[in-house]
Amino acid sequence: MKRGILFFLALFIFFVSGLFADILLDEPPLKKGQLLLFKDHADPNSFYYISTEIRVASGPDNRPKVSFFKLRDQEAVLSFFLTYGLTPEKFSRIRKELSEENPGTLLKGAVSFKEGKYFVFNRINGKPELWAEGKAPLFPNQEVVVTKRLKGPLEPDIIAVFVMDYEGITQKINARLSVNWNEVYMQREMVEKTNWTVVEIRQSLARMKESGAIRLEVTGDYADLTQVWHIASQHLTHQMFDVQEIKMSGSTAFGIEFGIDSQDIIYTIRKEKRSGSYQVDLNRRFRDKRQIVLLSEIGDVIKEAMDQ
Repeated sequence: MKRGILFFLALFIFFVSGLFADILLDEPPLKKGQLLLFKDHADPNSFYYISTEIRVASGPDNRPKVSFFKLRDQEAVLSFFLTYGLTPEKFSRIRKELSEENPGTLLKGAVSFKEGKYFVFNRINGKPELWAEGKAPLFPNQEVVVTKRLKGPLEPDIIAVFVMDYEGITQKINARLSVNWNEVYMQREMVEKTNWTVVEIRQSLARMKESGAIRLEVTGDYADLTQVWHIASQHLTHQMFDVQEIKMSGSTAFGIEFGIDSQDIIYTIRKEKRSGSYQVDLNRRFRDKRQIVLLSEIGDVIKEAMDQ
């Protein structure tokens, strides 16, 4: 009984540790296999992880949670569960490996996502078809069920995509960001344009900076002013836009980085528009959002489970 209580207590700590993670934003993470390791903003030797692998969840028997029901003719119903992140056992093993490779280093837990959307595509004859979309699970090993009615043989080229928002603490930069929201939303493209790619958003923000609707005053001596503007534009992107959809171009070559550069991710302007003046002192650390894309091919696991 006592051993069982201790196990569930350890499991609880494993899941909630990321809830209180204040990771340092805008510093490239360490990479360990399929993990991205982000520094704790207050302790450079402590890290939180994001697993870039989406997988088909397994049941108590370690078999993939996949069901397949044949209907009449060639029709069938396929269901499977998607998840991501490390199991507690794998987390303990990697935590030990990391501390052995880098003495004094501590892997505390998973980065907690704040929002997320999932998309599942089936690529048929090189052309991706959207199967399903919805809210993604926000915690490691949470699951979401995907159900699809098939009208013919299954093409096993199935791709799962999670677009996830996470938070952290910004670095100190001797700069100030000022925005006149009224001027921003009066821009012609902000009135007429519905769908945006990240490239289009960055180009529009740059034009607004040139017109004076957005101002970035840098008072420090920085070798890379482009990076300072990149950080400011990421902040504004999350203030102004939401992910609308994904249009896969037939390739799985998504850019996985702090600012998503994929042309396949389509954004729309937030319904709640801001007004008046807005200022952010970048010399003060503050909590901000970033976004990451997780992508995996899951068709082989599903096909193998169906054939058993």
